[in-house]
Amino acid sequence: MTEAADSPNLHMAPPSVYLDPWVRIRLACAANGAQRDAYDTAVLAAVRDASAAGVVFPLSATHYTEIGKITDPRQRADVARIMASVSHCRTMRSRRVLLRHQMLHAMHVSFGRPAFRPSPPRVLGIGAAWALVGERAPLVLRGPSGDVDMDTVPELRDLLRKANQYAEFQLLVGPRDEEIEGLRRLGYRPEAVRDAARSRLEWEQTYAGMLADDPISRHELRVRVQAREILHEHYELLRELLAEYRIDLHREIGLDTAHPRSGRPRMTAFTDRMPSVRIAVDLKAELFSNQTKAWTVNALYDIDALGIAVPYCHVVVPDREMANLLSRSKAGPRNGTRVVTRLRDLPGELADLQARIRTADGGRSETDWIAPDEDFCTDMEDLRALAPRRPAA
Repeated sequence: MTEAADSPNLHMAPPSVYLDPWVRIRLACAANGAQRDAYDTAVLAAVRDASAAGVVFPLSATHYTEIGKITDPRQRADVARIMASVSHCRTMRSRRVLLRHQMLHAMHVSFGRPAFRPSPPRVLGIGAAWALVGERAPLVLRGPSGDVDMDTVPELRDLLRKANQYAEFQLLVGPRDEEIEGLRRLGYRPEAVRDAARSRLEWEQTYAGMLADDPISRHELRVRVQAREILHEHYELLRELLAEYRIDLHREIGLDTAHPRSGRPRMTAFTDRMPSVRIAVDLKAELFSNQTKAWTVNALYDIDALGIAVPYCHVVVPDREMANLLSRSKAGPRNGTRVVTRLRDLPGELADLQARIRTADGGRSETDWIAPDEDFCTDMEDLRALAPRRPAA
């Protein structure tokens, strides 16, 4: 079976563009009249036009993590506003949900189980909960008897839609300093995310130190990075699916315990059939091979984001270093995705994507989330304007 047949087309239906957090910060600066390069204003205009035409600029879990690292509340709000107005807080589904499908597909191709080709999950959704846990958690209107059926109160439908938009914008902005103490009493623990990231960073730093003391070939490095990626990042998912479909992994990969490397060819092929895992492995192997480059938490976040963005989006705009590493691994061509290395080139890519929309039926979806030609709600005053007015006494 060919590699193309092994790897399904995972791109979302609508034309989609992943913008690395640094791009969105640049756009926020341009929106506030503080562009860093002369072409930033033109890029911002092109992005806004493309978004209005129906090109999707989805957020990932990484965007929520990265914006939380901005300590200045005003700057954080400025960046969140441009992110929300361009993306409409549409998000790519959580990594675990998408990896589950990829792993099932790899098992189907590699081991014949499941016997059916697994149906892909819905990738594009709405809101932080979709990006972080894989489910939508919208606000609902609740009365004395429970949730209100909006079909029975149509005059409140616009208010509820806008309230949901504003709530998602506020999740991007994050809590104000004076709110944190109260949130902590409710279980808010932002340091848990930092601790998890620090643990993952130490895992990679430890191995980098081992390689410095005992260098190995590039081929051997990649095999070992594959094994580490599965064991550290996806072991629980693998174990869960092996048990669910009663797969004996040792038997399926042809492992002979007397010859420990006998199972390598089939195991490495199985791992490479998961596009997101393959991208992460290639990027990490490149970083490990450069002993002068220190590992950072930002690199881990970038790898997480690009592992999802490259297979599922049509165009990806990473930072310069990650663009270079993606180019070396040929991740873009292999997944049918355009990797933009210079921000000034983005408007041309957007023009091509908009042409696809014009030749397709429809374009904008989910009009219950944002109505055609309306601005995404990032201002409480806009929300108050929709509130029903009490009749004068």
